[in-house]
Amino acid sequence: MTTRLPTFVLAAAVSLLAPSAWAKPYRAMVTRTAETTRSGNLELGLRYQGFFALDSERSLPYQQLSPSIRWGILDNLEANVYFELLGLGLPGDNDFQLAFGDIPLGLQWTFLETRPFALAAYARVTFPTGPSNQDAIPPNLSDGTWDYEGTLVGELRVSKDLRFMLNASYLHQGTRDRGALADFDVPDAVQLGLAGTYNLDNFTLVGLEVIGRVYFERAITPVWTDNANQVEIIPVVRREVFPGLVLEAVAGIAVTPDLSNIYRFRALLGGTYEFDLASGPRLPEDDDDKPAPKKKKPSTRKR
Repeated sequence: MTTRLPTFVLAAAVSLLAPSAWAKPYRAMVTRTAETTRSGNLELGLRYQGFFALDSERSLPYQQLSPSIRWGILDNLEANVYFELLGLGLPGDNDFQLAFGDIPLGLQWTFLETRPFALAAYARVTFPTGPSNQDAIPPNLSDGTWDYEGTLVGELRVSKDLRFMLNASYLHQGTRDRGALADFDVPDAVQLGLAGTYNLDNFTLVGLEVIGRVYFERAITPVWTDNANQVEIIPVVRREVFPGLVLEAVAGIAVTPDLSNIYRFRALLGGTYEFDLASGPRLPEDDDDKPAPKKKKPSTRKR
């Protein structure tokens, strides 16, 4: 009895303090979490975003498809890269346009991680491979400019299942090359993201995010000339359908008129799959592929 008690206490402490004990999925949708992809793991992602405005004549619907890669370089150090395919309008419309978007490349370092609290720094540079002559594209999408981001990530871990995240970001925007028209210098912005998430179980996460962005000038593009203050509310639903594969689906709602003039709401659908690079990805076991259990031979013993 005396030897079992210390062993039990030690096991309980390890289960509470170890990062692997936190249930997955552990991320929000837009707000960054302080927990990074595990060291030696690779996460592949694919997300669709649809931007819609039902009753505004000025607004245009947007479509975006974004594959992503997250790589756990070291403990608490992660690199990520995103690729974007952007569509203006709806497929099938006469004025529908399709273009390859920008390439954001980021690095996150979680420099403080304890049981109740964590701090991280995130830096991102965006390579301008998207269209810079499309004045209707807002700066937070692929607009063909050199962009830089610096974000401080704070995370409060109230319990194993309840978390709150705060992102404070400075966004440096580049200059749009509009061809024969005059260049447009996109104003810089500050952004705050606040999120709360709760794991219903080890596989399902729900939450709510509020994203606020303020540009230093009223005109953020040659088309959107009075849209500097933007606030959006994003409910969160994410579920792990089998180990490593997480699906997500939400709809963000524009709150301020400056943002609702551009789009009223956006749909986000996607998924991520994280796996160990050493062992490679694993597919879910198919019951049909499992060998049938061997039948027991009837007993020949006399009763």
